Amino acid sequence: MNTLSVKFELPTMLASQVGLNFDNISFDVKKMFALFLYEHKRISLSKSCEIGGFSQWEFFEMNRQLGIPMQYTQEDLREDTEKLSNV
Repeated sequence: MNTLSVKFELPTMLASQVGLNFDNISFDVKKMFALFLYEHKRISLSKSCEIGGFSQWEFFEMNRQLGIPMQYTQEDLREDTEKLSNV
């Protein structure tokens, strides 16, 4: 998979206020980006987990903690069924 590296500046105070882990900030930002894209219906649940590097169970827990409503589409079901058939 081709990847794109993105660099931007984030004020330390803001990172601290939103609870980002300074020791692993790249992972936290990637995780939040994946959740944001899911919440705004830009990617599927499966794709959000892939981008964010977390399991669906971790995803469900993060959504619950952040109050993000679940959106489980026919496409999500198809992707999950496909993954299960490859196990």
